[in-house]
Amino acid sequence: MTAPTAAVPGWELDVAPFHAGELAVQQRAGVTQAADAAGRRGIRRFMPDQHRTFFAQLPFFVLGGVDAGGQPWATLRVGMPGFVTTPDARTLRIDGDALPGDPLAGAWQPGGPLGGLGIEFDTRRRNRVNGVVRAVDGGALTIAVEQSFGNCAKYIQGRTPTFVPREGDVSIAADVSDRLSDADRALLAQADTFFVASANTSADAGAARGADVSHRGGMPGFVRVDDAHTLTTPDFSGNRFFNTLGNLQHDPRAGLLFVDFDSGDLLYVAAHAEIVWDGPLVASFDGAQRVVRFHVREVRRTRGVLPFRWSAVERAPQFAGKVGAGVPAVSAPASASSSPSSWRPLRIAKIVDEARAIRSFHFDAADGDALPAYEAGQHLTLRVALPDEASPTIRSYTLSDAPGASHYRITVKREGRVSAWLHDHARAGMTLDAQMPRGRFTFDVASPRPAVLVSAGIGITPMIAMLCRALADDAPSRRVVFVHGARDTADRPFAAELTRIADADPRVSLHWFDSRPQRDGAARPGRVDIAQLKRILPFDDYDFYLCGPAAFMRDMYDGLRALNVPDERIRFEAFGPSSVVRSATRAAGAPPAASVPVVFRRSARDAAWTPADGTLLEFAEGRGVAVPSECRSGSCGTCATRVLSGAVDYVQAPDAPVEPGCALLCVARPATGTMEALVLDR
Repeated sequence: MTAPTAAVPGWELDVAPFHAGELAVQQRAGVTQAADAAGRRGIRRFMPDQHRTFFAQLPFFVLGGVDAGGQPWATLRVGMPGFVTTPDARTLRIDGDALPGDPLAGAWQPGGPLGGLGIEFDTRRRNRVNGVVRAVDGGALTIAVEQSFGNCAKYIQGRTPTFVPREGDVSIAADVSDRLSDADRALLAQADTFFVASANTSADAGAARGADVSHRGGMPGFVRVDDAHTLTTPDFSGNRFFNTLGNLQHDPRAGLLFVDFDSGDLLYVAAHAEIVWDGPLVASFDGAQRVVRFHVREVRRTRGVLPFRWSAVERAPQFAGKVGAGVPAVSAPASASSSPSSWRPLRIAKIVDEARAIRSFHFDAADGDALPAYEAGQHLTLRVALPDEASPTIRSYTLSDAPGASHYRITVKREGRVSAWLHDHARAGMTLDAQMPRGRFTFDVASPRPAVLVSAGIGITPMIAMLCRALADDAPSRRVVFVHGARDTADRPFAAELTRIADADPRVSLHWFDSRPQRDGAARPGRVDIAQLKRILPFDDYDFYLCGPAAFMRDMYDGLRALNVPDERIRFEAFGPSSVVRSATRAAGAPPAASVPVVFRRSARDAAWTPADGTLLEFAEGRGVAVPSECRSGSCGTCATRVLSGAVDYVQAPDAPVEPGCALLCVARPATGTMEALVLDR
């Protein structure tokens, strides 16, 4: 059969060229009919001749795909013109190897999705091609084309590349982090171009299933760096297909690629995306119809790997009249005070009694700046000056409100010195120092599995935030089982709100347990344990989220593992003394067998550490060295200490960000296999 030629118009199939996520975004944007007509006219299942000729003349090609864990990444392949070929109208071949540090270098497999973008900055031409990898031959990829379409020239900044061979000693190792460094943030603040990869690999997507990569352009400043973990970008008017936003509606994972056009560095960012449809944030970006907030999960920087240097930029016509460094209405990047590890004054806006000895404290920014976004399950760290303490006391509290509000809310039970102080002395209008939200106990919005939220006591706080986040996407198939235990009705915060949610939404199943049940109460008698869960659940494939007192956490985790629930399906609040050691971690590498000398420089103390001494925090406390600490599980960052010489290993990976040259002593021990003295700035 002869392959179709460019003369054959439009989409060949009866079904639309869009999946449910794209259709939902089109409907919300009010362009359903226009997008359907344009899609059937402009999207083809083969490449027109002009696209094939265009691809063959390019010195680089943009790819989007997913790694083994399903995380999308955007990346580049480069070569002399002709390295991209089209043996026929339905086949694309890309020769040559991946660039050093490419996160997808070993991920391509036959049958895997691939999104492609050919773009020529100096002519502002671009064409898209999406398909499936047919073959992998060394570094070369052969793709079976499933969708092909052109894009307009809007928002493309003009540049002409000149090939410059990479130096022989160029670093091939990527710098990997879970946050943006100061250098990364400086690059993003000046960026006028980036690429974003997304995917919908669900079988339900039909002919629209696959990966996608697209271009984004704007004036420097259009990528707003809110903090080291958050970016916000505008979404301008485009072709109305909403391929990227439609994929993100289905799966919020995204891969961003930024090019340093001066140095040849590539900055890869893996993130979870949050689409903001309207409100003041959208209005703050000049010309934006929506904005997308990206919550950073991983950052990779490869230095000097791109073998091009570029001419001076020629602004896209849409931006030619703009003056100054940034898009005029875009607010400046957040200052260093917004980073999670710095302190910032928050004002108590109001205090609400939620249950017996349980109060919620609502905070807004005392400095008037916007509060950084957070994810459901993260916590806020407060610094409080207690009357009898020489130095401030630090405590962390889970945020109990759904993300997206203009304020922060914590819900506190009156137990412990700081919690009691908040109940007895905190008043509306007071200011407290706080570190911005962080923590990795977050809700996986991309998972297709039902979620089981299991809590006891004040452990309900992250669960209500997660429940609201789970229901925000309007995914009819994602069920949530909410299980909570308390002493009695008077000790149960948010009961009315949760009951209202469960009554109104068939996706939610609500189960109360009271250890001291009242007569005619709605709760079941008893405590939440594995036996109770077995009565509620058929124990199919679930994601479990746990939060509560220490014994509760350990019993629930061990009970779920005994029922062969995979470790990766169990998430828990690793903050505070109720932290649990995962079974997968218990068998981790053995600690050093020999003793290691440890010097506490400021305290002028030294001693020999042995495995029996436990963590370095426990070791320091046993020698009378004062180290501020709270969570003792690597979550809050309070015990961060500069390492002056030597090295440490971690018993378990810390949740809190760790600054270069520092260590979190509560989960650290001297590095395995070293006899070098460990010198700490304590």
